[in-house]
Amino acid sequence: MSAHHTAPRRAYNAGLAPGRVLILCGSLLGAAAGSLAATQATPAPAAPRGERLETRAEAARAAGRLDEAVALYREALAASPRWAEGLWALGTIVYDQDRFAECRDVFARLSALQPKLAPAWALRGLCEFRLGAYAKARAHLETALGLGLPAQEDLGRVAFYHEALLLVRDSAFDRAIAPLHTVLQFGPPTPELETACGLVLLRRPLLPADVPAASSELVRRVGQAYCAHLARHPETALPLFEALVREHPRQRFLHYGYGLALAQQGSADALDQFAKEVELFPDDVLARVELGFGLLARGREAEAVAPAREAARLAPGLFATHLVLGRALAASGSLAEGVRELESAATLAPAIPAVQLALARAYAQAGRKADAGRANAAFQALEAARHGPSDAARPAPESP
Repeated sequence: MSAHHTAPRRAYNAGLAPGRVLILCGSLLGAAAGSLAATQATPAPAAPRGERLETRAEAARAAGRLDEAVALYREALAASPRWAEGLWALGTIVYDQDRFAECRDVFARLSALQPKLAPAWALRGLCEFRLGAYAKARAHLETALGLGLPAQEDLGRVAFYHEALLLVRDSAFDRAIAPLHTVLQFGPPTPELETACGLVLLRRPLLPADVPAASSELVRRVGQAYCAHLARHPETALPLFEALVREHPRQRFLHYGYGLALAQQGSADALDQFAKEVELFPDDVLARVELGFGLLARGREAEAVAPAREAARLAPGLFATHLVLGRALAASGSLAEGVRELESAATLAPAIPAVQLALARAYAQAGRKADAGRANAAFQALEAARHGPSDAARPAPESP
């Protein structure tokens, strides 16, 4: 890739509104160029006319004559359809021009030609997002991230942000937390990112652009507090949540969010906030789960059984309800029932380390050594996959 090629400007910076200009950093461009050079198949010798088209296209792009460059790149690619650098150049130009259908098609060709080129998958997904092809956008953004698109680079943050938006839209709120947390590691939140965080906490399956005007300020303020919580800035999150619950004492999920922020600081006041959420909204599952875990953490196992049991009744398909109930039962003397609940949690979520750890301990408590060994081996394997073998070999941590 030539040194004067630039990455697309309208790359949807993490948290920025649609259409806001962004110059992607040079290191992203260099990484994309390196990937193209490393993976491109040996091209057939170009005809003299093709060489002239390539040179003219690059010159037109460098001079800012973008419409001319687009026409020349199209013509050159008709003659040399496997010219990866030309596809990248054409795709980034038409992306900046908001020609998202052509952008999608160009990056589809490039991702087929270079299937390990993460930026091509990411830009393909972003084009599809702008076209409203949300299922395809999510799949292709997840492909880009799975290929290791760097989170510290602009395009990586853009991809994580849009993955989070699409997860929120699909009501996968808990899964949206991780990509939002990733974005927040690399800079302060923008108003758009705060809105996304607010939608997660308030459990509203919308894109930021679709938030009704009447609730947009509340969603943004809630997101401001929740973003601060996710970024582990309690000095910001706690006063914001305190003000919100004072002004909106009956707003669903606010006491729950405030409780999360307090629990992150180890404050026993978190229990009061979770209990208040349950009092206001008896069908609330999340607050009951957190209340149960909070009571367990303070050695109040018998008290944890009631909120955990009701949570499991309300949401039998949620592994966390069986996890908290199983732990509470096992710790308060109902070991056989506790083991059954933990086994249910493991059936629903076999890849969650905390589930396997709790199950291993319960099996050991029941004298089921072989089962305990299998669950502990599963825990160690999961930890090794997350952190590496050296971490997994360490003694198992105490559960919260």
